[in-house]
Amino acid sequence: MKNVLLIGDSIRLGYQQQVAELLEDDIHIYAPEENCRFTKYCLWGMHAWMEAWGNPHIDLVHWNTGIWDLHHATADGELFTSLDEFVRDNERMYYQMRSYASKLVWATIIPAGKVLDEKVKVNALINSAESGPAPIYLGAPQKEWNENVRRYNEAACKMYESHGVVINDLYSTLCPDLEGNLSEDGCHPNERGYQLLAQQVAQTIRTQLALH
Repeated sequence: MKNVLLIGDSIRLGYQQQVAELLEDDIHIYAPEENCRFTKYCLWGMHAWMEAWGNPHIDLVHWNTGIWDLHHATADGELFTSLDEFVRDNERMYYQMRSYASKLVWATIIPAGKVLDEKVKVNALINSAESGPAPIYLGAPQKEWNENVRRYNEAACKMYESHGVVINDLYSTLCPDLEGNLSEDGCHPNERGYQLLAQQVAQTIRTQLALH
């Protein structure tokens, strides 16, 4: 039996169980119970997670982060993680993951839906109110959000490919029918979307481990 490490944010949490079912008895999956959030949080948590599992032998690591990094979570309105910092953090992730396994797969950030445009409009009305502190909306209009997703994916892919890391393009997996594959929040997949991602992740793992 092969041991696979699945790491990532809520997107990973959403497809993890289906991936385990698709891989059946061929693979044992290690994965944190918690949301791994943004890249630096994930980097920080790796030692504790591995230690909690008893530092097992790992044959392959499959991971994703990025959505949290792209949020506007602070009062200055900037992206939580700049592009340069994102690439630097992900390169550190590469070295961290390489210390566990020789087979490495990084999954791209998925795109968001048009409902983000409506969320921004609602938030603008809330922020214009005179009473109470103005909440900070974490997202951006769809066009801006997805352009940032593409920029960050492109930069991370370039870095990872230079190190020989396999890219699992989850972004393109959802694109053929983006709105039909996303839930009402516009950021997370719906049931069909998660099924597509689970199939893609499971097949990628099987291919990389030469399982048939």
